[in-house]
Amino acid sequence: MSDTGLFPNDPSSPDNQPRWQSGPAQPQPEPDWITSLSDATENWLSALCSSRLKAFLALMLFALVCFMPGFNTIPPVDRDEARFAQASKQMMESGDYVDIRFQDGTRYKKPVGIYWLQVAGVKISGQGEDAGIWAYRLPSMAGALLSVGFTFLIGMRMASVRVGFLAGIAMSAAILLGVEARLAKADAMLLATILAVQWLLWELYENRAGLKRYQASILWVALSMGILIKGPIVLMVSGLTVLLLAAQERSFAWLKGTRWKLGIPLMLLITLPWFIAIGLHTDWAFYVDSVGKDMLAKVATGKESHGAPPGTYLAISNLTFWPVSIFLLLSLGWVWNQKKQHAVRFALSWILPTWVIFELVSTKLPHYVLPTFPALALLTALALENRATSWNKLWAKIIAGFVPLIAAILGIGAPIALFIIEGVINPAALGLGLVAVGLSLLSFSVLVRGRVMAAFLLAALVAPVLYLSIHGTIFPALNNVWLSNQMAASVNRNKPCESIELASVGYSEPSLVFLMGTDTQLIDPSQTKQAADFLIEAGCRMTIIEQSREPAFLEAIGNRADLIEAVDHVKGFKLNGGKWQSFALYRMKM
Repeated sequence: MSDTGLFPNDPSSPDNQPRWQSGPAQPQPEPDWITSLSDATENWLSALCSSRLKAFLALMLFALVCFMPGFNTIPPVDRDEARFAQASKQMMESGDYVDIRFQDGTRYKKPVGIYWLQVAGVKISGQGEDAGIWAYRLPSMAGALLSVGFTFLIGMRMASVRVGFLAGIAMSAAILLGVEARLAKADAMLLATILAVQWLLWELYENRAGLKRYQASILWVALSMGILIKGPIVLMVSGLTVLLLAAQERSFAWLKGTRWKLGIPLMLLITLPWFIAIGLHTDWAFYVDSVGKDMLAKVATGKESHGAPPGTYLAISNLTFWPVSIFLLLSLGWVWNQKKQHAVRFALSWILPTWVIFELVSTKLPHYVLPTFPALALLTALALENRATSWNKLWAKIIAGFVPLIAAILGIGAPIALFIIEGVINPAALGLGLVAVGLSLLSFSVLVRGRVMAAFLLAALVAPVLYLSIHGTIFPALNNVWLSNQMAASVNRNKPCESIELASVGYSEPSLVFLMGTDTQLIDPSQTKQAADFLIEAGCRMTIIEQSREPAFLEAIGNRADLIEAVDHVKGFKLNGGKWQSFALYRMKM
């Protein structure tokens, strides 16, 4: 398609440049600086998007600035990230790349794809099994960058380079994708595979021509990778998109060009070997755990205390998709009016069935609806480019106020939280927070005067400033929250020999295992005698004891108490449980 816009009313036409507003409201006088800022923004955007390569490179740079703060400084996060990383580490330690284990237990909730990718990331880092958590996060960073890139590509194919660029900026700035880019989990890379498939479905839907051989290869490889990463999710998102589009078109004819005769055998060739191998290796227990105990259980009940009623995702999306969510809300009228346009219909068919299903599923986690966010970003970008964002009503101005409100809560609230938890003032975080609030207020001021494109780009600039403050300076400084880090540091300071055996009573977070080694023993609090016997037995050993279990531990030690000593105490706030806890570190007297 041409780069001049999706609809006949060409948004790049000079006639449409002076004001971006909807409805009959007449332009109001505004300060000259707002006019100059808006014009400069428009000129910069037009110049940048005159070249696909320039727009893409600028977008990747912006995404990196959003995603990098804290990437290598935030410690392993409990519990999912630490479990994924530890299972990948154990694959390297054991040399078994079929089975998935956390210590001696199985980890059969997800297929093997993300673990293989994490192993590849660690090997690329050159640090081997002792690599820091950042190496295990490399696939997530790559997945987030690919997701931004594919969003750009889809937007460009739907309408123009500008639409692709704006949608990519939206995805880069969104809070949820930024979080997933920094966690060694499956969701960012899963999103990349879904977007690769959705791009090619759009090509089929819009052009009604068969895919080229390389495109068909990408389609079926992306489907295969998505299945290996998180099972049926990629099939669900893309399959529901196809079904809803076909129902509206009353035809599946536009799907004929998928080259399925080549693609299905290719997909089976990529996916079946591992699925057969894990079935044989586990006597088919993998399928009992992953399908029966994980997937179906999440549908039926709120698993692992993550239950929530329908409508939860709709309620929290204003935060998880912030700051883009504000501009999406202001665009809903245009989206409804243009619902028959191909691009809008495709995006809605992508969003609605998947969103409804996840709202109905009992278990709810914020990242479940992440696969719909690129479509939301595309709708927002299309509305922005077509000068269709409502702003001149009271309700719109109230919604617009959430740009500075959320910026203030995060930008000022996070340094305050750091002071409450750690008792320290971080001038850098506070300064960055104030800059973010200032930019958000500027965005609001520009927005309520109808300069929506400038307001959107200013709001997007708030994101990297906030993330530099929160992810880059505050999270790494929350020492009392990173209990496993404190414990690991204490053990390394006080260990009597280079290689030790460690047991923990009353603290069983996976991050401790990742930091201290696969052989770390996590002992049930009721088994204090086991912990006492462990410490006294021969070998270079240390034991971590939660404060409330310390008397029982010392009682179990009995007349051997003169053989041991408490060498350190660690105190911190345990996020999983939400309470302060203290721990003692014991070793044999030297």
